[in-house]
Amino acid sequence: MSTLKLWAISIDEVRSIFRAEPPLADQLRQAARERFGTSGQQQPGLLGKLGPFLRNGGDPAAPRPGVPNAEDVDNLLSGRFVPPHRLVEAWNLLDFWLDTLAAGSGRWPLTEGGLNEFDFDLVRAEVSARYGLSELFKANLGISLTRCGGLAAGWVSGSHAQGMRQAWPDRLDELSPAHREFAEAIIEFLAHFEEWNSAAEAAGRAHPDLVAIFRS
Repeated sequence: MSTLKLWAISIDEVRSIFRAEPPLADQLRQAARERFGTSGQQQPGLLGKLGPFLRNGGDPAAPRPGVPNAEDVDNLLSGRFVPPHRLVEAWNLLDFWLDTLAAGSGRWPLTEGGLNEFDFDLVRAEVSARYGLSELFKANLGISLTRCGGLAAGWVSGSHAQGMRQAWPDRLDELSPAHREFAEAIIEFLAHFEEWNSAAEAAGRAHPDLVAIFRS
């Protein structure tokens, strides 16, 4: 099932994952180790290169499709090139790290056609096109990770996210029933931005922006 996922996190914090400073890198390594069983730095030299070939089929450390490994962790944290055959795993890792760092997140089933139909319904209800979901993908994340097939990623500012929340409610009755239910769920998510801004100020962090990833 295709999904839309949203995070409330500063775009600068997203970009800081790549070329991460030691405290952040340590935090994210530990989180990945607990979630995916990744080890620390890859073993240097010949042993590190031969390691995968020396593992037998029952080794729990053997590569698992879709599951990030230690090399993926190192590549993202250092901003290095991710080979095409590891892009799915790398995006899964970034998804998890955004969950770890974000003030809040939400996930909804949504097809590409459904996204376009929802935006059309908003425009039909006289909501400005600039507050449609497609707007979320006009600005890329500005990170070194190449997109993989079937994935779109982007962001808008926190103030724009709050503009979306203010623009939609008065037009809910003019949306189709399915789109109205979906819009209400997004509005409920966006309604937390004020409290997330306050929490960010208290913690000395930047106000969150709205980051989006769509996977088909």
